[in-house]
Amino acid sequence: MNYVPEYHYDIMDLDKYYINPKKSTFFITINRDTNRLVATAAIRGYDKDYHIRNKHYTHENTASIYRVFVDPEYRRCKIATKMIEKIENFCLEEGYKEIYLHTQKDSCGALPFWLKNQYVITQKVPNELGTVHMEKTLCSK
Repeated sequence: MNYVPEYHYDIMDLDKYYINPKKSTFFITINRDTNRLVATAAIRGYDKDYHIRNKHYTHENTASIYRVFVDPEYRRCKIATKMIEKIENFCLEEGYKEIYLHTQKDSCGALPFWLKNQYVITQKVPNELGTVHMEKTLCSK
């Protein structure tokens, strides 16, 4: 996706959205041999006002996943799965009860990936992007 200010404001100010706020973080994966950034994933408190039927997400109890990207050269190496494990552990430590995310139905491999990791669809939006809202309830280990 090309840079679109209304969709990418958070990456233009990582400190404001992921570094400084409590209960937020930004994960990166680097290939140690090449010092190349190969993946990202971020978490912050839910701050949207999506109207998802039968759902009431809050900033205190609901985390939102953002910016999960893996360089195409490194896909299918379980990097994203490991990053999601880190995110879920982080969320448990921070006291979140659930994790929210949204993706698009045509985003390459995204929907199957999230379903495989026990995220459930809460709502499909019949918009031009084919937005799919998903969540996972967290349980202490």
